Parts: sequence; structure tokens; C-alpha cells
Amino acid sequence: MFISLFIYGCDDDDNNKGNIDPVTNVECTPFIGSVTLNWTNPTEADYYYTLISYQNSQGENVNKKVSKYSADTSNNVSVVVGGFTDTEEHEFVLTSYGYSGASSSSVTVKGIPLGIEKAKDYVIETVGIESASGGAKITWTNETFVGVDLIVSYLDKKNVEQVVTINATQTGAYTVTGFIAETKLTVCAVNQLDGSKSVEREFMITPTIDPDDVVYPDVEYVTFQANMNDMTLVASNPENSNEYTIVTTGGDPYIYSNGLSAAKEGSTMVFRYKSTKSIKLQIFWCTSSSGPSEANSTTIEFPAAEEWTTFEQDYTAGMATVGWGSSGDYMRCDFGTNADVTINIRNIRFK
Repeated sequence: MFISLFIYGCDDDDNNKGNIDPVTNVECTPFIGSVTLNWTNPTEADYYYTLISYQNSQGENVNKKVSKYSADTSNNVSVVVGGFTDTEEHEFVLTSYGYSGASSSSVTVKGIPLGIEKAKDYVIETVGIESASGGAKITWTNETFVGVDLIVSYLDKKNVEQVVTINATQTGAYTVTGFIAETKLTVCAVNQLDGSKSVEREFMITPTIDPDDVVYPDVEYVTFQANMNDMTLVASNPENSNEYTIVTTGGDPYIYSNGLSAAKEGSTMVFRYKSTKSIKLQIFWCTSSSGPSEANSTTIEFPAAEEWTTFEQDYTAGMATVGWGSSGDYMRCDFGTNADVTINIRNIRFK
């Protein structure tokens, strides 16, 4: 996208307040609902940050600090100053400050932000889509500070139209799910202020299907009793009875599984999960003659995960302490020692 460039001359303030040099090579480039300020930092060891002072569209005084660590390897800085809803000329005053409290003379630059009506067009051109587990990951860029929504529509695996609204005011990513074959996603951007829409873009995407997300009819999956402590457990997916949401409510969250209906298939436990924190999963191997005991338990820590992740662990040694794995044998599963942890878990099985 082409943006016209207007560079205004810089006026040095004669009121030098200390021994820090001012920023140099200052330029102001109009951007959608904002301006981009570029400059070169002073080289003194005492230099700490630059303060940008200006008035926003509502006439309010705003101060924005930019650390020296924002500079690139050539000591140059580029900062978007946004939130403007007008296209009037604004004045930006840049002052350098040191660790010692010393400050420089000020440098003033003027610039005119572009209208926000183009925000939707800018954002829609940045949209990218890639395969994700059972769906697609949508990414976009928005450096305008202007409120924009993305509207995504597609047919799910039941051929039902899904329409998802995503707040795209800031650069980010979002995952849509619910389809298992190649699917067309239609995306448009909408300005939040006036509802104006961009052109639509269409993407064809085939989701990634992890083998451990597939429910096999001849496999026995672990299910749970109602007997639990310091946690809640809800079957959270009407399309998969083997998927649960766990929320820990105290310092000793645990739950008992139902007994095996047949001898285990193997000693490796596999499941898919998401978790807001890392969890030390302690499993007590219980039989009709031996209840939970530290001597017959195994503890494995799995990390936090925002996306569906596969857990796979060989428990041969732990099971051997009580000869675990016959019909009727069960587990006590302890999910760490912290409250307020949310764990999504599905398709727990042995192979």
C-alpha cells in the first residue's frame, strides 16, 4: 500500500535543560489514524529515553516515552503515534532524557495523520491463513491503533455456516475450528467506528488432523468417576464424549478414573491437552487390592500449552509396582498443587 510522505522541518528549542543531545534526523510520515516518527538517538552513555509530547484529536495532552532500547543497530528509531480520528495538523515535541535526569533541548516536528477510513483496507491486505489442528490459524497486522474487526465465515463439518467476529484492533492471531476437509474461508475487515467494510478475500485451507485427535471405535478411552477433590470436571465437547475441561479450585486437585473394562493395550499413555500452566501430573496406580500410595505412583510434568498438544509417556515402570493393567484396575490422577488452572484434555488412552 502506497502512503504519501510529508516531512516537516525540525525546530530546535533553545531552552537546553541539561547536557543530553537532542534526537536528530527527525521525520514524520502520515499513517492511517496516526503518524510514524523516525529519528536517530543521541550517543551519550547517560541517554535513557525520548519523551514525545502532543495533543490527540480530543485536545488532550499526551506524553509517550520511547526507551533507547527501541533503536535498531544503527541507533535509529521508528514509532507509530496513533489514536487520531481527525486529519488536522498535529505538533510533536521530542525531548531526550538521561539516567541522571538531564534533558535536551526539544525538537518539534509537525505531521498530518491520514483518515481512519482506510484502516479496514490496510488490515485485510495483511491477513494470512495457515493450517491448524482441526481448523485454520488466521493472522493479521494492525499498527494503526484504529478499531477493526475481521469477519470470517465458513461451512463447518456439518455443512452449517459459521460466522466469527475477531477484534483485530491490534496485531494478532486467532484459530477457527470445526472442519476436517479442505474448506473455503471468506474474510473481510470492518471499521468499528462506522461499519464500513473492505473487499472480501477467500482462502482455501485444509486443516491438520493429528492422529491422536481421531476417536477410534475399537479403543478404550479413560473415563472418570464423580469422585474428585479441589477441581471441577465437565464434558465440554458434545461431539466428543472423551474431551473434558478441568478447573482446579484448591491445592490438592485429583480425580479417580473408572476401572478398565479390559486389560490395557499397552503401557504408554497418550492424550491431547491445553493448559494455562505447567502441571505435575501424579498418577497413582490402583487395583482391587491396592489403593493410592506414594510407593505406587508416577509423577511427570507437562508444560503449559495454548494450542492442542500431544502428551505421550511410557509408564511401564510405575505400572509394574502393582502389576497394573488388568480389567478393573483404575487410577487416581492428581493435577498439581495450584488452584485456578484450566486444563482441556481429550482422548486419554493406552497404547
